[in-house]
Amino acid sequence: MNEVIEKVELATSDRCDKCGARAMVRATLRTGELYFCGHHAKETGYTLVLQALEVYDPEGLLKYEDR
Repeated sequence: MNEVIEKVELATSDRCDKCGARAMVRATLRTGELYFCGHHAKETGYTLVLQALEVYDPEGLLKYEDR
């Protein structure tokens, strides 16, 4: 049986876990989800991508290549 995973968009109530600004990126880790504003997503960038099981980045804020 195939499982369909629906991408849930970010809501305006989703907030950055670092500063509380509106979340622009959601990272799903084995331990749960983290939300980041644009600034903190760019700051965390490649490290976040390496550790996440899934990254929801509809604006393309993260850099996906090695530094």
